[in-house]
Amino acid sequence: MNLKTRVLAAGAVAGALLGILGAYLYLRSVPVEFDEEGHDQLPTVSPGRAIAIGLSTLTLLRQIVGLGQH
Repeated sequence: MNLKTRVLAAGAVAGALLGILGAYLYLRSVPVEFDEEGHDQLPTVSPGRAIAIGLSTLTLLRQIVGLGQH
């Protein structure tokens, strides 16, 4: 297995683990709501909050890329 394949595989595993951790922390931090039929659901995320999370994610990725350029 060459270097690029190993780095991509490690990144995929790390990304999956971070995604699971993020989902777990999100589920612990928000109250579960119930609809009229008794089905559980998460509260909606406002567009402003979604944009803030997206920009934070992009900033983190830029910092990771910047580590390799020194």
